[in-house]
This record gives sequence, C-alpha cells and structure tokens, in this order.
Amino acid sequence: MDLSLFKLLRSFILVLFIAVVEYRRGSFTLSGAITGFVLCFCIAYSNIVFLFVMITFVLSGSFATRYEFDFKQTKINENGHNVRGRKSNKAARDYSQVLCNGALACCYALCYCSQTNYSGLSLPIDNRHPSTIYSIGFLFTIVCCCGDTLASELGSVFARGNPRLLTNPFRIVPIGTNGGISLSGCLFSLFGGLIIGISYIIGNMIFCRSDQLINTSAITIQLLLYCTLFGLVGSLIDSLLGAILQFSGYDRERNVTVQKPGPSVERISGRNILSNNQVNLFSSFLTSILAIWILPNILL
Repeated sequence: MDLSLFKLLRSFILVLFIAVVEYRRGSFTLSGAITGFVLCFCIAYSNIVFLFVMITFVLSGSFATRYEFDFKQTKINENGHNVRGRKSNKAARDYSQVLCNGALACCYALCYCSQTNYSGLSLPIDNRHPSTIYSIGFLFTIVCCCGDTLASELGSVFARGNPRLLTNPFRIVPIGTNGGISLSGCLFSLFGGLIIGISYIIGNMIFCRSDQLINTSAITIQLLLYCTLFGLVGSLIDSLLGAILQFSGYDRERNVTVQKPGPSVERISGRNILSNNQVNLFSSFLTSILAIWILPNILL
C-alpha cells in the first residue's frame, strides 16, 4: 500500500473511532462529533503527534467537565446564585464550541502539512525545521484551551471560596462570573499546560524518527516548562477578555447570574461584546501568537 494512502486510512480510522466513542459518551452532540471528526482528520493527517495531543485535550476536558458535576451545581446554589447561560446539565459540546476550540489548531496543522509537502511527517519542535513555527502555534493553542478548561471546571470544585475578579482582585464575585479567578483555578491551568506538553513529548518519542530527536533533549525540557507556564498565561488571557468583553450580571427577579443584559439585571462585570465561545477563540489565538513571537528566539 502506498505510504500516503496508509497514513490517510490510519488517520480516518483513528479519528472516526474517537468521534464515535465521545459521541456515545455524551461529550458531543451529533453536530459537534461530525465537526470534530473533520477537524481532527485534517490534524491527524498533518501530523499524527498533533492528534495525540488533541486526544489528551479532549479526554482531559471531558473528564474535568464531568468530574463532580452535581457538586459544582450545588456549590453554585449554596452561594445564592444559579448560572443562567452556562451548562446547567451535562450538556454535550456542539459544533460551535468544537470550532472555537479546534478550528485555529486545525489551521496551524494544515500550514504544517503544507510546509512538510503533505507527507504526514512528524517533526519535533526544533529551529532546524521551518515547520516549527506552525507546530508551536498548534501546540500552544491547545495548551491555552486545556489550561482554561481545567481551570474553569476543576478550579470551582477545589476553591475554598468565591473567585476574585481579575481586573479588580479585591472584589469577590459569584462562582461562574466571567473573569473570575482563584488560586486553585490557576494551579489547574498550569497542570493543563503540563499534560499537553507531556503528551506532545510522548507523541514525538513514539512517532518521530530517532534521527530527528537527536540533540533535542534541552529543547524538550524547555518546551515542557513553557507549556506549563502558558497554560496559566492562556487562562489569564481568557479571563481578562471575559472580564472586559463578556457580560456578567445578576438578575434580581430570578435570583440567577446571567450573561445577557436585561431590565432587572444588575451588571457585575464586562460588556456584551463577545460570547463565551468567541472569548475562547480569541484567547487561544493570542496565546499562540505570543508563543510564536517569543519561543523561536529563546529555544536552544
């Protein structure tokens, strides 16, 4: 069998399997599963290591969302606030959420694929390779998404009190307020970046040729540190955008926290400019651009 045809078939089978499993688990709606399949198929064919990273993100995000879900809802209610407009049940991710978390990563993967002449060759991040800039873009897009997801989903479980508004650290806000941060959330964002970095390194060890990995140990250690750091950076960028450009308010009549202005809504923070999905997209874009700007100049 032709090598390129084999890689195409391998990518198709792997991505189809993942999409079906996650759809049956309820992690995605049908539209979300189909959209994720298309995006991940392009990513897998570009570089199988990228798919390894995406699987880590999907599984960790799915686990974080499901972990102590009922407790998270109870904790919100104990603070006297329900969250209207956020997940009030175990809602699956639809196509818009999948696109905002995966479309940018797919674009970087396609650019990488073009740079490597559509060969599907797995190359590590190394200044010797012109494709490195796109690998950095892809990796740190996912680092941001994973760091923010774990901070949001797990930070609220382990936080001892209500979060503080990023733009005004002295102000305590209800759980679920856009732009709210906590110490536990920051720690989980670091952990999110760390596991994405580890998955990328393990993926390279499995799928890259041994000659491509020669003299890359120093870069590997640095990359792991930067992935961990940028998990926090990406989460803070997301929180900053949310605090400024995403509306959070308290509806006095219904006793709920809402994300849209209304006649009985008291504004907590932000402006009604971006949705949650748009904030996720812009924060991952800014994080990846920051990484592309900084890392090629400092990696050995």
